[in-house]
Amino acid sequence: MRRLAIPVLAAFFALAGCGEDEQDAVEQRVARGEPDPEHVREVARDPYLVTCADIAAQPRSPEASRLVIQAEFALAQVRELRGVVAQETLNRTGRSVYYGLTEECKGRPPSFEPAEPAVAGVLSGKYRAARNRPG
Repeated sequence: MRRLAIPVLAAFFALAGCGEDEQDAVEQRVARGEPDPEHVREVARDPYLVTCADIAAQPRSPEASRLVIQAEFALAQVRELRGVVAQETLNRTGRSVYYGLTEECKGRPPSFEPAEPAVAGVLSGKYRAARNRPG
């Protein structure tokens, strides 16, 4: 019985240690401000899922910045903003969306998804970047 118990316990502790390594990796990724890879894929499919936590993480991680930049320009290309893009350019509309995202996150919880009110704000003219500037 003892000969069987030692290998079984050794295997158990080895497997338990693997979970800790994975948990440590997740904690390190979070500490660096890197977004969860599954969340990145979700936002790529639906940019309306970008959160205030994503906006706040930008200065800490290139991956977080990339997530938000891709979401802002995907949002700038939604059907509702085509008229704004035609009038203002895609780049300026994207910057307006970003401005709206940051403004909508003020005072909101990290889980808040600011895209819908930000797009509405760009559409209404509430959020417009670089007004009265060429280019």
